[in-house]
Amino acid sequence: MKISLLPGYLILTSLLLYSGLQLSAQAPRYLISFTDKHNSPYRLDAPAAYLSERALQRRTRQHIAIDSTDLPVNPAYIDSLLKAGHVQVLYTLRWTNQAVIRSSDDEALQKIQALPFVKEVNRNAARISGEDLERLQPIIKAPARQTGTKEMDYGSAYTQIHLHEGEYLHHRSMKGDGMMIAVFDAGFLSVNNSSAFTPLRNRQQIIATRNFTDNTADVYAYDDHGTHCLSILAANLPGEMTGTAPEAAYVLLRTEEEGGEQPIEEVNWAAGAEFADSLGVDVISSSLGYNTFDDPGFNHSYAQMDGHSLAISRAADMAAAKGMIVVNAAGNEGNISWRYLLAPADGDSVLTVGAVNSQRQPASFSSYGPAADGRVKPDVAGLGVGTSFITSDGSVGTGNGTSYACPVVAGLVACLWQAFPRRSNMEILQAVKASSSRYTTPDNRIGYGIPNFRVAYDSLLRQEMADSAYIREQLAGQLIKVFPNPFTTRLNIYYQSAAAEPVHLQLIDGMGRVSRNRTAASYGSYGYFTWETGLEQLPTGIYYLRMVQGNSTQVVKLMKW
Repeated sequence: MKISLLPGYLILTSLLLYSGLQLSAQAPRYLISFTDKHNSPYRLDAPAAYLSERALQRRTRQHIAIDSTDLPVNPAYIDSLLKAGHVQVLYTLRWTNQAVIRSSDDEALQKIQALPFVKEVNRNAARISGEDLERLQPIIKAPARQTGTKEMDYGSAYTQIHLHEGEYLHHRSMKGDGMMIAVFDAGFLSVNNSSAFTPLRNRQQIIATRNFTDNTADVYAYDDHGTHCLSILAANLPGEMTGTAPEAAYVLLRTEEEGGEQPIEEVNWAAGAEFADSLGVDVISSSLGYNTFDDPGFNHSYAQMDGHSLAISRAADMAAAKGMIVVNAAGNEGNISWRYLLAPADGDSVLTVGAVNSQRQPASFSSYGPAADGRVKPDVAGLGVGTSFITSDGSVGTGNGTSYACPVVAGLVACLWQAFPRRSNMEILQAVKASSSRYTTPDNRIGYGIPNFRVAYDSLLRQEMADSAYIREQLAGQLIKVFPNPFTTRLNIYYQSAAAEPVHLQLIDGMGRVSRNRTAASYGSYGYFTWETGLEQLPTGIYYLRMVQGNSTQVVKLMKW
């Protein structure tokens, strides 16, 4: 696993999930529900044992308390499952206190069912296989090249970014730096060796991978749908294609399986959301959705698309409750009999993305709303007709689907949040909705409409400026104030902005070497920035924080504990 930056809790999780016999991939899977978390070695007052420092910082920033749903499944219960016989534990789900196992040992299953802390053994909720959303629209390769802007040459991606005025963020150096995005999909074929993704690999922007279908870290030997979606976010090939968040860090999660549609994929999705939470992910981009299965007995009804009836939708809303932004494709069902959106796009805290063409018209295939309880869905829309992406062979292609509209919007949402890190996930989502073309007259095709990230940025900027009196008071005549000093994992920075240019921050060690670089937005006269990413890895000692804006430079001496 490529998770070098994480603490010991992930080592524990890895050992837990890889324990047991390695059974045939054809052995049935079962969802085990537990009655409680009694006598667990984990405690609410010691969350570093099961959540990364980054995850805890995200909670602290948004005033989100650690609660019992955060506690992992009792490891003693997992040991008992393994001791029952020929059983492999694939993964656990702490939010719902469950485990997914693989076993063909009927005697072991009977023993498990008899355990006093086991509430239910369910095979129907964890059967095998699945496929992705993109099954309606053809891919058309070799799109006509587009010029881009004078500041950034987006190549073929210009239309999908300009539709939202996403370049307004990029020109202010908001390109996803410091943000972490998890991409849920069916596979990321060739991302590990394609030359088109060399910039992503060279910058070490892929910080973790996980395959929930076979309990490995390999996500690269499968479907290319995730390759397409990742490139819409992360491509960094000036003149050919630039993604919506080219400087973000990425977590690649395979939750879809080969074959037909089965309920296990929804369980995989929920496990992926928990994993993303534990890593400290900021934004989930999920181009997946569910309504029908190979066995019609598991099909979802439209009445269940109410945001709380389905387990996967509850998992998506829980991810939002933990402080992440969940962006999900609406579905491609608009011109078939189902017509409506798919789960978990019905989640009340999910930013659901429909599709439009370059003329801002709803795509015929884009799923209709509303949610079954009458809520506006989809929430917004992005370019999903002729969307540019990088294929598994490294060339630039185009395709249609809400699957592609989703990462267009998700990346720009991450860039917006980068610009305003003090705002909560719900405040960012509200700004995105309020910036959209139909905000005052939402409909069932594109919801609140097409987001305009210039409008969203300016709206949040006005809110920030309302706080400028407080920042001015904190500065007390200084040009920059940094606290705490000494620091450990976080720096809060107040600064007086002398120009309408980005503020560049350099953390320099005692030997004069630049250890870290970050860029903050210029909000006018005063600004505020929280620096968290990467500080916990620095050795203790003396550092200097250099602030550069235009021709102005300020330096503050710091101590790292």
